[in-house]
Amino acid sequence: MASGYKAPTYNEKSASPTSSTVEPVGTGEVGRLRRRFPGFSLEVRQEESSFAATKNASNADFDPIPPSKRTWNWGAYVAYWMADAWAVSNWEVASSMIAVGLSWKMAIGACVLGNTLMGLVITVNGRIGATLHTPFPVLARMPFGYYFSYFVVLSRCVLAIVWLGVQTTTGGQCMEVLLTAIWPSFANIPKSIPASEGITRGGMIAFLLYFLLQLPFLCIPYTKVQYFFACKSVIAPIVFLAIFGSTLRKAGGTISHSTVITEGTKLHGSALAWAFFSNLNGVLGNYATLGLNIADFSRYANRPSAQNVQAIVIPIIFTIVGLLGIFTAAAAETAYGKVMWNPIEIVSMWTESGTHASRAAAAFAAIGLIIVTLGINISANSISAANDLMAFCPKYINIRRGQLLAAVIGSWAFVPWKILASAAKFLAFLGGYTIFLGPMTSILMTDYYIVRKGRVSVPDMYNFHGIYRYQDKLGSNWRAVVAFFIGCTPALPGFVDNIQQAGGQKTGVSVAGQHLFAIGYIYSFFAAGIFYYLFNLLSPHHASMLDHAETGEDIIAANDARNVQERRASYSEGRKPSLVERVFQV
Repeated sequence: MASGYKAPTYNEKSASPTSSTVEPVGTGEVGRLRRRFPGFSLEVRQEESSFAATKNASNADFDPIPPSKRTWNWGAYVAYWMADAWAVSNWEVASSMIAVGLSWKMAIGACVLGNTLMGLVITVNGRIGATLHTPFPVLARMPFGYYFSYFVVLSRCVLAIVWLGVQTTTGGQCMEVLLTAIWPSFANIPKSIPASEGITRGGMIAFLLYFLLQLPFLCIPYTKVQYFFACKSVIAPIVFLAIFGSTLRKAGGTISHSTVITEGTKLHGSALAWAFFSNLNGVLGNYATLGLNIADFSRYANRPSAQNVQAIVIPIIFTIVGLLGIFTAAAAETAYGKVMWNPIEIVSMWTESGTHASRAAAAFAAIGLIIVTLGINISANSISAANDLMAFCPKYINIRRGQLLAAVIGSWAFVPWKILASAAKFLAFLGGYTIFLGPMTSILMTDYYIVRKGRVSVPDMYNFHGIYRYQDKLGSNWRAVVAFFIGCTPALPGFVDNIQQAGGQKTGVSVAGQHLFAIGYIYSFFAAGIFYYLFNLLSPHHASMLDHAETGEDIIAANDARNVQERRASYSEGRKPSLVERVFQV
């Protein structure tokens, strides 16, 4: 069954909101802005190949990626995950496991198993984006319907923006170490900000400088950002290995005397089993966000199989980073007299000797850690948030504007330094949010692979009155909505209990409810997927079932070839962009 879709004839010369065709505004703020900056337009560019009938529904970044911009090969995905894995949060991932009574070997076992499972989820789900080349917010319309998909996208967007702010705070801490290493007097800046705010005056200065430094990196286009990831994938291991090597040397070359290594498992029986599953769930939740929206990155693949390497890279590199974090923390106990999980704290200790060599080492390590946090913010947070924000206002927000907007909101509106300093409940809320992400991921994968067997219509995903509207009034697929709530609702009591316990309070939630939350991601993933399949089996939506896939690839390729030819023709006429323009041009 076909959808009956006909591509809209959208003339870019007469309807595109590019700077050359925008009609001047005589009055008002917008008119004055355009007269002062003639190349600026509030509306973003829309390609002729867009499947959307109006400018309010899509733009050039929100459309399926054309062939000329599918620049990510398998090496780009290796670099992407190298950039993502070498992060402070992944370095510290085993700390909470050992704190609750697991041995370091069991902690690594949970990391290996969790990252292997999440690697499979990311790879299988990523295949959808690599095949259709559409972003996650558009794909979400396929199983959830147009209107409920906005709830799904908003759920992912808020997380991305909050974590972007949290990582910016981490980057500010690295910047503070750098400034202190260069100018030791920086540490003596008067602390005029109240301690209750969770940040010092010097910390705020460092945070602001890092925020400003971050902005140009957020403007690197998606067609070129893999080169930055490749750069970080070289720098990050060097920095973290240097931290490990320095700490190990100061500890006398051994970690065998540390309690991190010598203490075994403190739990036994069922308590041990549930502690293991709870921490396994934490590992899965660490990248459950990317497990849901990996299409935002796999859409850039030059062929669908290019992103398959993720299934191998993710468990290997994340396990290595976790191991080095454990061994460094163990060495720090002997070297500094206490277990230190945070590598930023270790680097800051180097400056205490006051020698030029130690300060130089701290400065270079801090620069490396700044690059690390820049990479993690781009790879895991800003691009994802930008795609989500773009879904709500594609006429005015593209990926670049979305990244900058997300950076401002996450870094200032959410006050991330205060979250890290005092909001234990809020952090527990973010960590337990996986019970909502699991059902969303499962429903998306079940819909594409099992229910539709890949026979979907990309043009209809951009048509608000197309086959994925499901209902005229609600515009949602009740099967996905009900399956979602079946997946997440049973784990909600344990979710609330986890938040209350993080704040030092207790609830009357039963042990069974707590245990269900301990496997919240796994349970919600399978429960939602199974019920969604059953609902479609018993009550299928025949209007959206196709006998073949409609990707619109011929339209996309034809328009892309014409755009490339026009661009080359403009270059041959002497209108070549400058070096800066080439770097930041999509």
